[in-house]
Amino acid sequence: MTTKTKYGGRVNPRRKRRIRRKYIVDRRRQLAATVRVAALVLFLLLALNVVIAWQSHTAATQIMSTDPDIGERLHLANQRNIAVLAGISLVVLAMVVVRSIMLSHRTSGAVVKIAQSLEKISEGNLEFELRLRSEDSLRAVEDGFNEMMEVLRLQAKRDQRAMEKLANDIEEHGSPVDAEMLRRLAAERGKTSG
Repeated sequence: MTTKTKYGGRVNPRRKRRIRRKYIVDRRRQLAATVRVAALVLFLLLALNVVIAWQSHTAATQIMSTDPDIGERLHLANQRNIAVLAGISLVVLAMVVVRSIMLSHRTSGAVVKIAQSLEKISEGNLEFELRLRSEDSLRAVEDGFNEMMEVLRLQAKRDQRAMEKLANDIEEHGSPVDAEMLRRLAAERGKTSG
């Protein structure tokens, strides 16, 4: 059973660990970035191919005007060279697409992990640490996030102690029902802080 998170990802409770092994973890953003990079590279490769083909054609035309016998062989060689250049350009484009997906994974994977951590916080769970992979782009966020979590846990513990003290004070002044309600709230607050 998979559930959709509010950040757009899908989480299978039995396969939570595997979500980070996929290279496309945020399909829309990763593929959009890859398409933009691929379009730019394709444009540059097309421009390069057109310039080289034009120069080759110009040179062949000049040579054919001086020596028509070589012209046919030169024309075939130019076509072969243009085909090789186009093939190399397609290989370069494929390599750029693959590398772009790999690089976007380093950011998108970290964003998904951070979004999942924020969901845990919104559910009241403060007992976890953010762990990103060493090659993730947002690795610098990890220490600050974990320090923030420690501050939140300490504040929750302080709140729990203050609520328990207030419950004791209320009970001493003759309102045991209100004191018990406050103790329950303090216990709930204590669950979120561990």
